[in-house]
Amino acid sequence: MQNFERLELDRGHRRPLQQQLIDQLKAMIQQGTLRPAEKLPSTRALADDLRVSRNTVVAAYEQLESEGYLQGQARSAFTVGVATRAFARERQERITAGQKIATPPRRLIAPRPFRPAQPDIHLFSLKMWNRHRTRVLRDTLLLQYQSRFSMGLDTLRQNVGTYLRESRGIRCHWDEIVITGGSQQALFMVGQLLLHAGSSVYMEDPGFPGALRAWQQTGATIVSAPVDEEGISLPLPMAECARVVYVTPSHQFPLGVCMSLARRLELLRVARERELWVVEDDYDSEFRYNSAPQPSLQSLDEHRRVIYVGSFSKTLFPGLRLGYMVLPPHLVEHFARLKATLEDHGPLIDQATLAGFLESGAFDSHLRRCRRIYRERQQLFLDLISARGLPIGFPITGRGMNLAGHFAIATDDARQSAALEAEGVDAPALSSYCSRAKLSGLLFGLTAFTDAEIRAGIEVLASTLARNMLSE
Repeated sequence: MQNFERLELDRGHRRPLQQQLIDQLKAMIQQGTLRPAEKLPSTRALADDLRVSRNTVVAAYEQLESEGYLQGQARSAFTVGVATRAFARERQERITAGQKIATPPRRLIAPRPFRPAQPDIHLFSLKMWNRHRTRVLRDTLLLQYQSRFSMGLDTLRQNVGTYLRESRGIRCHWDEIVITGGSQQALFMVGQLLLHAGSSVYMEDPGFPGALRAWQQTGATIVSAPVDEEGISLPLPMAECARVVYVTPSHQFPLGVCMSLARRLELLRVARERELWVVEDDYDSEFRYNSAPQPSLQSLDEHRRVIYVGSFSKTLFPGLRLGYMVLPPHLVEHFARLKATLEDHGPLIDQATLAGFLESGAFDSHLRRCRRIYRERQQLFLDLISARGLPIGFPITGRGMNLAGHFAIATDDARQSAALEAEGVDAPALSSYCSRAKLSGLLFGLTAFTDAEIRAGIEVLASTLARNMLSE
């Protein structure tokens, strides 16, 4: 009955449970997952597995029987109808013809504890957002093509500039800011403009996989740079073809290290002398719980070699898909041409709504609320880890959306992560972010999850680690 483990009913869906069951069974029969004459579970057994009433399953089976998908047998037993062999023949013909077999559409899912870098969307005030959005929609010109704004709506660029100057000490004029479809698009654009086959990009190890994918698309050589307690340590001498250094200095991903002032100044010196570009990804600097945020690397850059990248996905909600770059003046025109090629303009309604949200002070209020709640969740997590005596250490706390936990005893972190995944807990292995570095631990995201979810996740973590480590 392994095939029937795939059945999953969504009680929050508008479609009735009975109809969901009918649709899923039909799909399994049409795709050949269930074969002609194959026996189905009894109505009682399936009802128990799906935690629905037996009447729901009986009605679904009877409906499928009336349509010829199932055949009823004695004592309420059902098998797949013999007539469904036509589906199997059609499926085989499609395979023979080399055509792709259609798969059921994927459904939306919520992140599971402890998936990293996930904001709590329930803390976001949709009422306030929609109030700004309603006001914006009065301007029907936002519904037209507006090619003049391929770099982003001017009002949003101005408000982002004000926010960055006040909160991060960024040196910029608003027309040096480009609004992007999130930080991933920003990194892709950097790669397309500044890298090529034969050039080199230096990247933190361990580091952010999204940046690695962006650089790989260019054919550039990726050079791993180790990370210690002061941040990135550039291997010297550097390659002659070095063009870009990618860093997350305020809260290194995934380890959480904050780059020291000495390392920042050294990096800027090397960038100036070698004419390198430094990409500063400031992905969650807003979330510091025990101290004020560290000034940005860009704020120290007297020679404008730093490209500053940020996003609203972590501070508001990922579905917004809006981010920004602050560019050195002599790169603005080059990026403007590329941006106009990528898209005529971005989502102007969302950009205008966000501009009003920033200007009204609602964004600052939202951040203050998130900081308070995220701090409490991080402390709860650490207290529970300590109380259970789990063999995981957390050397860097008090900031960011994630915590890097290092195993106190030798173990295969990929194996532990896979075991947790099977139990419904999402905690990636630190080794999965490494190129040459040797680490053993797990990365925990805490910001999106309630106290109850954190407690439940810790219980699964404790039992799974105890079971697996004993078997090693």
